Order: sequence, then structure tokens, then C-alpha cells
Amino acid sequence: MCDACQAKGVNWSLSNGPGRSHLERAKLYSAFEGREVNIKLCYLCSINLFVAGERKFLTENKKLNVELKQQYAGSDFDF
Repeated sequence: MCDACQAKGVNWSLSNGPGRSHLERAKLYSAFEGREVNIKLCYLCSINLFVAGERKFLTENKKLNVELKQQYAGSDFDF
């Protein structure tokens, strides 16, 4: 399932149509302090990421941004 559509609660295969209901792997490079984050996106979300860029894509998909920050954000604990 598309990570962005799943965060929004949208059925990605219906919104993309039968000819484009495949997932593409995308990498976010600059959003999480030097970490590469791999996400799965549907056709429409991958186009939105390409056109808008990482920062705008994540501000438009706030729930996805929160989920990714919980998984990949650095810990505030200092050794």
C-alpha cells in the first residue's frame, strides 16, 4: 500500500486506476538530517513528490510526516 495514501486513509488502487495501480519506491534524502528514508508511493503520490519536492510533499502530507518522524527521527538522548 502507498505510504502517503495509507496515512490519509485513501484507497490508492482506486484513485490511480487499473493501469497504474503499482507501487514505486522513493527515497527522501534531505528531510531527516542525513538519513535516507525509503517509502512506497503510488503513481499519483510519486508525481506529487517529484513536482513539489520533499519539504512541500511532507507539509502537504502531515500524517505521513508524523509517522516518518516517529520512525526515523534521531533520538534526543545524549550519551
